[in-house]
Amino acid sequence: MACSSPEGTGSGTETDTGSSAATRDISTSDLSTSDATSTGGLDGTGPGVDTTGSSTGGNSGPLDTELCSFDPPAPMPEVQPPATSEGEYLLIPGDWGVSTNGTDAAATTEGLQEAIDWAHAEGYGQFSVPAGDYLVGREGNDIYWAGITLPSNMVFELLEGATLTMETNDRWNYCVIAVRGEQDVVIRGGTIAGDRETHIYEGGGAHDEGHAICIEGNSERVLVQDMELRDVTGDGVLIVGSGDAGNSCFDITIRNNEIHDNRRQGVSIVGGVRVLIEGNEIHHINGTSPQFGVDVESLDFRSADILIRDNNFHENFGGDLVNTDGTNLWFLDNICDQTGLTEPQTDGPIVHWGKSDNVIRRNTITVTVGSSNGRWGLIGYSRDDPDRPGRGTRNGNTAPNYFEDNVFIDAGLHMARTESFVVRGNTLTNFGVLGSRIDCLRLESNEVDGDVGEPYKFREVSGEETHDNLFDGEVVRFLMGDDAPYTNSPPHLW
Repeated sequence: MACSSPEGTGSGTETDTGSSAATRDISTSDLSTSDATSTGGLDGTGPGVDTTGSSTGGNSGPLDTELCSFDPPAPMPEVQPPATSEGEYLLIPGDWGVSTNGTDAAATTEGLQEAIDWAHAEGYGQFSVPAGDYLVGREGNDIYWAGITLPSNMVFELLEGATLTMETNDRWNYCVIAVRGEQDVVIRGGTIAGDRETHIYEGGGAHDEGHAICIEGNSERVLVQDMELRDVTGDGVLIVGSGDAGNSCFDITIRNNEIHDNRRQGVSIVGGVRVLIEGNEIHHINGTSPQFGVDVESLDFRSADILIRDNNFHENFGGDLVNTDGTNLWFLDNICDQTGLTEPQTDGPIVHWGKSDNVIRRNTITVTVGSSNGRWGLIGYSRDDPDRPGRGTRNGNTAPNYFEDNVFIDAGLHMARTESFVVRGNTLTNFGVLGSRIDCLRLESNEVDGDVGEPYKFREVSGEETHDNLFDGEVVRFLMGDDAPYTNSPPHLW
């Protein structure tokens, strides 16, 4: 995914002075010389604040719904779990020529596949693999090294102490386990490991498509649970559509896994509708771009109705979440923590593109080293719309983004060139809120605290603020209206 720089790199904030004693008038007299050049400013270099905020019209009263309105978010996604069948077959490795000591990859792969296919044909609903080290991998084609493939209506369980490892190979693409066009599949338990450290990175290409689990071909109702997925050359889990444009996999759940030290991603959604990612620890994703915990990037397929909640993201080199084009994505109660990184992230922690719409609530976002974009905990990327100069393209998506009740620790909130946002109940320390060229913004009950040169910085923003946004505990005001753009920072600071 291409990196994009955010709009707004200057410094300075304006507020309406108002008449209330509880309302803070942030003026240049409030700043010492050190304040004016503080590293707490939005770019750490600005010369202070500006008090000439302007609007060519508007007021701070209720919105005229014909000019600027906020639809409620779409319903929180609900994901259908897979159905399961009765009957368990416990693999007896010796009966199928399967090695349990990490050798004989081709024979082990062939034996596992034969046993899986036999159990399925015999009507077993569960296939269990006992403790052991199972080395898998065999010739697929010129670009693909094959693992095992699961059928519909199966629970595949690695029992305690069981590990599937992809053997060293020189192909840019592999799947340790693949689910292709199937329904009602559960994969759980044990460890899946890749060949990242021994892979032969020759023959051209990025060698970034070696995955622990591939869910492909419009599969439906697949659960990945209670696993360790590590050290692959690509993604822990790849969810990808196939065939005609707009196709997707449906009802995919990724739950309670540890996904770590993969080269490209933790989870990639390249065509997934009704996807639940919850209770996972996703960390140390690094090696080749994009290097995110979760990446939603659909290509010609469709991604929608995605719920990501209660996950612990930390030390991912690109970021924790990037949503380029997914619609109705809910990101709730997650931890995003840069602590432990020694170099800035490429983009993150959280990146949203103009074509996406998101509900981002109750997350804790900690920035220690920042990114190539600065200290933004949540940042908006957008491409120019040729029909609306200075505004971003959303390809017809008019749904608002909701950013609510998040905690930003040494981190800022950034919005740019998107039609509508509701920003409510967020707290930020030592960094601020930036909005640029937004058609419709509702700013309500946010608080910025700490060493911040510009707590709230706006350029050509229409909408309303509710007179209860705070800076260091005091109300700040903006002459923002729904019928004309508002700016409170001089052009030379952008």
